[in-house]
Amino acid sequence: MSACLDDTIISQSDQLQKDVAAIDKYLTDNGILAIKDASGLRMVVTQIGTDGLPPNAGNDIKVIYTGRLLSTGAVFDSNTALGKLGDYIPGWQIALPMLPEGSIATLYIPSVYAYGSQGAGSIPPNANLIFDVELESVTPTAAQESKLASDGAAIDTYLASKNITTAVTHSSGLRYEILTPGSGTTPGMYDQVKVNYTGEILPNEVEFGVGTVEPAANFSSRVCNFLQGWQIALPLIQEGGKMRLYIPSGLAYGNQTAGTIPPNSNLFFEIELVDVIE
Repeated sequence: MSACLDDTIISQSDQLQKDVAAIDKYLTDNGILAIKDASGLRMVVTQIGTDGLPPNAGNDIKVIYTGRLLSTGAVFDSNTALGKLGDYIPGWQIALPMLPEGSIATLYIPSVYAYGSQGAGSIPPNANLIFDVELESVTPTAAQESKLASDGAAIDTYLASKNITTAVTHSSGLRYEILTPGSGTTPGMYDQVKVNYTGEILPNEVEFGVGTVEPAANFSSRVCNFLQGWQIALPLIQEGGKMRLYIPSGLAYGNQTAGTIPPNSNLFFEIELVDVIE
């Protein structure tokens, strides 16, 4: 079968570069200032939601959307989507976790994160797409709410065993201690940050990471790119601030494995907000 292929077929990485170049030219030509994610996705947020957190993999979500072709502006769909993140194209799976509930945004999605070389219906192959989206609701399932409650109880038991009485319980279920509030800039959802951290798995304090995260070619290091627990915590301090986080699994990696972190793990982080870059 490989003998039927010819040299006009390009790799997915080459196609992504081509897609991103086309999207960036469109944005420049039209004077549009967009958030540029390291994935290649571009996004303009016109309203940052204040109703709740961005969605995670298990949440039920409701999105009102209109989809257009970047090349012509032609509308190919306008509807309301009900489901979970995994039900949608990769571009949505990248973008929606960066939007708090209630947000309104325009997404510029490379073809490799949409329908690729196959296209779909009236969408041609290798078509870059524009979606106007409103993330109307993000709803935890009953199982997620039950797990959050049991995780919170386990964290409280851990805190009591260590005689830690200064931890604050956030409405999300996060527990935290501010060690130093800092005195510089407070980061917003789409600011890039440099953070030093140490991470452990609770309750046995198994260390899984020590290091620094900052903007890189493969990671934008915006507040919205981090775990939900970090998204909640980072805006609570300023540059130079330090804090300890006790994160329920549902605000961390949920029921997914992440490196050496098992599913459904409650996590501890000590973080220092070194710099708010933009």
